[in-house]
Amino acid sequence: MQTILESSSVELEEQEHLAYFQMVYAGFERAAQVAGIVEHFYTIGGYSLCLRFAGTGLVPYLTPAIAHLATEPTATPDLTICLWDNASTTTQLPLLIGSLVELLTNHWADHLGTRKEIKGYDGDRIRSNFHIGPNILSVLDQQRHLACYWIEDAENIPYWEKGSPLQTILNWWTTNHQRQYVHAGAVGTPAGGVLLAGKGGSGKSSTALACIDSPLVYASDDYCLLSTDPKPYVYSLYNTAKLKGQADLERFPRLAPLVHNRDRIGEEKAMLFLNQHYPEKIVSGFPIKAVLIPQVTGKLDTHLRPTTSGMALRALAPSTIFQLAGSGQSAFQMMSRLVKQVPCYVLELGTEVTQIPTAILELLSSL
Repeated sequence: MQTILESSSVELEEQEHLAYFQMVYAGFERAAQVAGIVEHFYTIGGYSLCLRFAGTGLVPYLTPAIAHLATEPTATPDLTICLWDNASTTTQLPLLIGSLVELLTNHWADHLGTRKEIKGYDGDRIRSNFHIGPNILSVLDQQRHLACYWIEDAENIPYWEKGSPLQTILNWWTTNHQRQYVHAGAVGTPAGGVLLAGKGGSGKSSTALACIDSPLVYASDDYCLLSTDPKPYVYSLYNTAKLKGQADLERFPRLAPLVHNRDRIGEEKAMLFLNQHYPEKIVSGFPIKAVLIPQVTGKLDTHLRPTTSGMALRALAPSTIFQLAGSGQSAFQMMSRLVKQVPCYVLELGTEVTQIPTAILELLSSL
């Protein structure tokens, strides 16, 4: 009897979750009827992605970062994300969803979990997240491979969401498809490259940007997708590059005029979309030959020294699990496998920027 009751409870919960998802999706359909549908297609981690926009309000904010992954339309994408905002489509959310958003906005501490998941509407099949602040609602139906992304006004999307859009939904979905979203950079050659691991400010971005004027190509400076079966491989997600403060602007003077948000440097990190300026340097991915932990030394010369897989895992795992909603045990296991499959090094960064790509190229040639 207890088993029957538990089974009935699970079924009822899933029915409630599905009804909730359908109400959110009805909001997209309403907006699409008013503003029309615009579709963009991409290849993410080897899978096809369709972004179905209601109108064009969100398009200029969410597509530049993934423009290098654009591909031809397909009738059967692996994942479809429906996106809209109320302001540009002149629509409102369905009443119950609008009331939920108001409740979450005013009483988020009572109704959001530690990773911003919506309590009561987040489960194995239906994933549900509300990013308080910009107030972005993300919902995914794992079985239908269908997701919804909503914000009140497209013009209120924060700069970091423009630089690495749709993180929550993509992280949920790719985790179930042998891909792991990781907080890391990646540079190399089409034949193989290195993963750059470390917390924010460790030197990942400056290392990746130092390679722009070298034979090395760029897959990421901040977030990418990782697979380890059968061999370690990194997939590019965003072509965004970030410059941290005036020091980086002076260190890379050629990039300074290309900054996308020059008028807001005092409030935001300087950000540029490399695909718009260096399309030949952006690749969709490559095999991983080593993991490097950048370390700023303040000295002139750049050096590499071997380190342990444990040290590499400590550089890679915490920031990934902390920053990305939905990352947990499976993410840790994949990162743990990676650092045991390839050699790991500390990359002691010197102030002579041109030495950085040289050191990486020499390592790759030796491997």
